Formats: sequence, C-alpha cells, structure tokens
Amino acid sequence: MTRTTKRALRLSCVPMSGMTILAIFAAPAAAQAPAADNEAQASNEIIVTAQKREERLRDVPVPVTAVNASELLAQNQTKAQEFFASVPGVNLQFQNNRAQLAIRGITTSPVTGNPVVGFTIDDVPYGSSTGQGGLFGAAPDLDPSELARIEVLRGPQGTLYGASSIGGLVKYVTVDPDLDEFGGSIGAGVQRVHRGGQSFGYNVRGSINVPLGETTAIRASAYTRREPGYIDNVRTGEANVNSSQVTGGRLSALWQPSETFSLKLSALYQERDIYGSSNVDASLGSYYLQSDQIGAGRSRSDTQMYSALINADLGGVDLTSVTAYSRATNYDFLDFTASPLTGFLFPLVFPDVTEFGNVLRQGYDVNKFSHETRLAGTVGSAINWIVGGFYTHEKANYSIDTAAVNPADGSKYGSPVIWDDDVKYEEYAAFANLDIALSDQFDIQFGGRYSKNTQKMTHREWVRVSPAPDPAFYAETTPSASGDSFTFQVTPRFKPSPDHMIYGRLATGYRPGGPNAGCSDDPSEPVPCQFMPDKTVNYELGAKGVLMDGLLSYDLSLFHIDWSDIQITQVSSLGTFTFNSNAGKARSRGFELAFEARPTEGLTLKAWWAYVDATLREPFASEVVYAARGDRLPYSSDHSGRASFNYETPVSERVTVSFGAAATYVGERKGEFVPVEELAPLRQSYPDYVQLDINAGLKFDDWSLNVYVQNLTNEAGVIGGGFYNQTSFNADWFNYIRPRTIGLSVDYNF
Repeated sequence: MTRTTKRALRLSCVPMSGMTILAIFAAPAAAQAPAADNEAQASNEIIVTAQKREERLRDVPVPVTAVNASELLAQNQTKAQEFFASVPGVNLQFQNNRAQLAIRGITTSPVTGNPVVGFTIDDVPYGSSTGQGGLFGAAPDLDPSELARIEVLRGPQGTLYGASSIGGLVKYVTVDPDLDEFGGSIGAGVQRVHRGGQSFGYNVRGSINVPLGETTAIRASAYTRREPGYIDNVRTGEANVNSSQVTGGRLSALWQPSETFSLKLSALYQERDIYGSSNVDASLGSYYLQSDQIGAGRSRSDTQMYSALINADLGGVDLTSVTAYSRATNYDFLDFTASPLTGFLFPLVFPDVTEFGNVLRQGYDVNKFSHETRLAGTVGSAINWIVGGFYTHEKANYSIDTAAVNPADGSKYGSPVIWDDDVKYEEYAAFANLDIALSDQFDIQFGGRYSKNTQKMTHREWVRVSPAPDPAFYAETTPSASGDSFTFQVTPRFKPSPDHMIYGRLATGYRPGGPNAGCSDDPSEPVPCQFMPDKTVNYELGAKGVLMDGLLSYDLSLFHIDWSDIQITQVSSLGTFTFNSNAGKARSRGFELAFEARPTEGLTLKAWWAYVDATLREPFASEVVYAARGDRLPYSSDHSGRASFNYETPVSERVTVSFGAAATYVGERKGEFVPVEELAPLRQSYPDYVQLDINAGLKFDDWSLNVYVQNLTNEAGVIGGGFYNQTSFNADWFNYIRPRTIGLSVDYNF
C-alpha cells in the first residue's frame, strides 16, 4: 500500500458487535466525502488495528466492535455512559460521576483492586495500572470530535496489550494530520434535558488541518461542551446541580520525509468539571431529587498526554516506536454520611455534636511514562510475526480527607481521618505474535507475553479517636508488592471462502496485584501487606462473514471465561477503611450475535443480541464480604440487545436527508455483594429497561444539520447505586440514565 493510499483510508463505522457500516473516506472528515462512503459500503473493506497491524475487520479473529466517531457526534453521544451502552457484552457502572465498564461480566465492584478493562489512546496506555492511582479504571471521557473511531475488544487481551485487560480493551484512535489537503470543520449544538428547567446545554468545536510542504502537516482542534443539570438538591435548595463542563484540545504534527519513515507528535489536554453528583435519593419519591450534603458532589479532572510515534520501514521489517508521558489530576467530594465511619468514630472525636455529615474528599495525581518498541515482518508468504518490548513507570498520589461537617450549613468540624499514599509502579514486558499460514484457507496464530512489575507504597495516616487536645494517632507503613506473569493466545482461523471466516481462540489475561495501605499483622484486625494477581482464561469460537454480495453481514462468538484468584475489596472489621485481598473463582459464558443488512440503497438495518452468564464458582473466603457459589457477578446483564435502522437518500444533487432510530435493551443486573450472609436477600437488583433514540440529518454541500432525541420515552434505567454501595453506603441512592434529551447540531466542513 502506498503512502498516499494509507493517508486516504479512514474508517467509518457504527456500534455493532464487530459489524459496521462500511465506509472508507478521505481525511480529515467523513462528511467531506459522501461518494467515497457509498463506494466503501459496497466494498466491505474495513481496516482496524485490533492486533497492532492493519487488517480487515472481518478477518480479525478477535471479537471487535468499531464505533465511528462521526456517528457519535451526529447522535450527540459525547460521554462514555452514552456510547458504551450500545456495545455488545458491555455493561456500564456509573459511580462517583464516572463511567466504568464491565466486559462480559468480569468485575466484582467499581472500587475493587486494579482495573479490569484497559484503555489506550493511539496505542498509548491511558490511566494508572493501579486502583489507588487511576480512579479504578474509569473510562476516558474524551470528546469524539477528534477521534476517528473507538475499537472495543471483548475478552482478555493480555498478549498484545498486557496487564489490566482481563475483561477486554478499548482503543481510542485519533485523526491523523493530512499531508495533502488544507481543511477543517467547525460545529455547534444545543440540547435540552427533561426537567432541566430553563437550562440549555451547548457544544462548540473546531479543527483545522494545515499541510506545510509535501512532508509535514499539523492538525489542531478545540472543543467545549456544557451538559445541563436536571437534579435538584432538597438540602441546599439548588436546582439542576449535576451540570458539567468539558473543555479540551489536541495538537498533532506529522513529518513524513519518505515512503519509509514517519514521525507523529501529539499533545492532548482536557479539563472536566462536574458541579454536582447525579445521585438520586429514592426515599424522596422522585427521579429528579437528591439530598447530598452541602459541599458534596463537586469533582474535577485534568488530563494531559504527550506522545511520539515513529514508523519506519527497515527493509523488510517494520519498526514502530511509541513513547508517551501523561499527567492526570482528579478530585471528588463525596457524601459519605451513611458510612460506618460517621456513626462510629465521629462521636468519639466530637462528643458535643449531635448530628454529623461526612464529606469525603478523594484526590488522585498520576504521572506516567511509557514506551513500546515493536518490529513486524514476514517470512516468505506464509509467516507474519511481531516482537516487541514495553516499559512503564508511574508515580501516583492518593489522598483521603474525611471531613466531619455540620449538615445544616456545611461548616467543617474537623477531619478525624486523613490518608496520603504515594505509589510507584514499574513494569517491564516482552511479547511476540506469530501467524503461520498452513494453506490458503487455514492459518494459526501463537502469541506470548512475559511481564514483571514492582510496586512500592508509602502510606501515611492520621486518625483521631478522642477529642482535642489529645493528639491524633499517626502511622506510616511502606508495603511493597511484585509479581510476574506469562500470558498467551492460540488462535486457529479457517476461511472456507474469501467472504467467511471461522476461528477459535484460547487467550489469557493478567491483572497485577499490589500493596495494601493498611498493612497490619495485628491479630484483632489483620490486613495482608500484598494482594495477589488474578487471571482469566478465555475459550472462544467465532464466525464472521458476508452474504449476498455484501447485503448481509454476520458476526457470532461463543465464549467461556474462567477467572481465578479474584481481587476483592474488603471492609476492615471496625468498618473504618477498605483493603484488597483475593477470593476464589468465577465463570462467564455466553454468546454475542450480530447482523447488518442493506436491503435497499441507503437503508441499513442492524441488530445484535448478547447473553452473558457470569457467576461465582466458589464462595468468597471473607468475613466481611459475603458471596455464595452461583451468585451473579455485579453489573452484568444476562440478556442485552440493540436494533436500529438508518436511511439516507439524496433529494437533489446538493441535498441529502437521513433519519434513523435505535432501541437498546439492558437486562436485569445485580449490584455489589453484601457484607454478611444475613443481608444476602437485600442485595440490590437493577431492573431491565429499553432506551429509544431517534435522529435525523440534512446535508447541503459542506453543511450538515442533525437533530436527535435520546431516551425518547424518558425511561428511568438504573446504572448504579442501591444496597450495598461502597461508594456512598446509602441504600436509597441510585444513578439513572439521562432523561429525555432533545438537541440539534450544525457543522461546516471546509
């Protein structure tokens, strides 16, 4: 493939289980090349990089969903909790104003251990490898305006992507600078949320691509969006408290002096302010009321990432080098009044106070450096290979301030407990992947990865158990942890014809363990100094293909995942802090089935269905977290599905109209595990729900207008909270999907 051809190809796809609207379009924007879109829909040639090389999606022996960023913008799906809800086998947990994912049911809690789903931005690992430093694996809340696509890989991806991808991996792929054409886009939109009062949301975005001669180009973009609130706080009297503001931008430069070498430099920055939580207090009898303490609910995150990507043809061997540095700072103010700490410790410290609130401040600060070098090549026409090495070094700080406050006015009495953790994480890894073609129709892949990590923590805590002037108790511990792992994959693939593929997949995943802050050998309250890694093994059989000259496509996967040494969060026997340990085994099995059809020109029909049976195979060996054999893992729905249609037709030489609708079904789920067996009947259940969305669009030359209605029927789908909720300890607090939202956007491409 020539350099010009590579630059001209970009991927456009819509959410489906490995099935997409097939579109290849010229950079920098899909809307600029409708003719190319139509041609690509007939060609069924889709390129993804799920296996760190360019491949047609239907040839990739991995269950992959490719989400087109331009489709997300057209439907105003700008937040993680909106677009990930439409991916098969993925369930959303929404806690502390952040979206966290469970892929194929692999999770036990939003605050358990280290992350179970990995995230990359242009192959750069995003977020911390540890729970203490990385918001427990919260999904990036990037604006899709600067993304080409999002690839969601389901099942463990430990061989090519390493630690903390035991459930799956999400790849964000940004738009590259274009060496050939000057161009760009500007856009703006407004939205109105049901029960949002007179408050409107808005978004403004723009991008520009500038070639600087024949070998260099730069691309710059910026955006800001305001999400209107719709929840009122009865304690403070404030309306629409859960509004948010996101502002960011990206700058990238591409230097390609020859066909055999390129260097891309990128810088990304984003600020995210949330002015109040989305907690709803069910005891108040409304989906739009809360009772959070004064001063709780506010959160902010700042993310910056810098990367350098080198691609070089060394004469039969392709070299790729990815070097990156990122910094993320975050803080949250949470209402923890219902936690055991409030009723047990606060009265000892403030004996003259009769009523307490607890506003917990959590702070995160992560500095991360990573580097990966890999080589790829072929031996004859039958063997493709990849070998590489990876290194990452992280410094993270995690702090907790348990402020005792006056519920009447929010004034602070003091902070009985303050924690401050400094965590260092270092990892080395080497990996290889070999693809051997035994015939024109049959090949087999082998892959392996060895990784080793070391972790060091300095934990400091100040605990006051009696009134001033008695001194606070101070403790400092320096626990450490280390571990290594070998993950592997074996994937035979059979192509009975160029349009059909059948594959098997045996793949493993690995999540590092780590140190516990409250490390103690006190027999009255023992806390292990280190919790151990856990692992997943995935057995899969899949098939992909197209029928009737591309008018119908299908994607089927059957899977069985064994999960051992599960990391769990326990509560100390005094109920004053949490720590991590390991439990027994779990199993997740099921299927994902997707179809896409184009019965007539301009009409696309899509449907998928997923079944996930994720249950424990052994009870938890814990005195403070109860879970029995056969209990369902949290947040995973047994059945989920989506059906949608989109119709686009020209009404003149210059005008094209489109309209579509989608119905997404999320089945019943279970909440977090309970502390003791007696409370098992009270474990929270989340009912199933169906969300309906509609949209329409108008394209006129370089202008486009999109209107949409999300959650048309105003369904109150539960996505978090209830009993037993470790992030608030309040059984009456829930999080719901956003109410009915109506909006429009206008874009101009030049």
